[in-house]
Amino acid sequence: MREVPTEASKELANEFLSNLKTALGQKRVKFDLKLIRRHSQLYRFYIKSKTHFLFIHASHGKELFEMPSPWQEISHFISPENMDWVVILLKEPESKNHPLGFLVSRDDLKNIKSGLAMNRMGLIKIREKDLSLKYQFINWDTFFQLLNL
Repeated sequence: MREVPTEASKELANEFLSNLKTALGQKRVKFDLKLIRRHSQLYRFYIKSKTHFLFIHASHGKELFEMPSPWQEISHFISPENMDWVVILLKEPESKNHPLGFLVSRDDLKNIKSGLAMNRMGLIKIREKDLSLKYQFINWDTFFQLLNL
């Protein structure tokens, strides 16, 4: 089953992407960002001679994130073990210019995979309280640090 994002979560993701482009432009960094799969919010992000795949999902306001399995989505490309991908879980920021959320890498998500639940539609449920603060970003600097840029 496919996730049906609400208008608010779509708007939050679009705003995040727009602000990401602005933040990278201010750093004078060349990048390429391309939507790969709309229903799973999968983007290819090429920066500094490295390709990342970003799964971008917004919370539904209940301190809960629901998303399709990234392992199933990424397997349509080359081997997921050889890819650098992250899941970005967005929250509504207090300031429109600063992002707020969690960035969980492929390896870290594998480590917490056993503690994740699924809903009846086959979407992975992640509760904010189950995420470590080491994954949290509160501005562009912490976001870029988590992404190793």
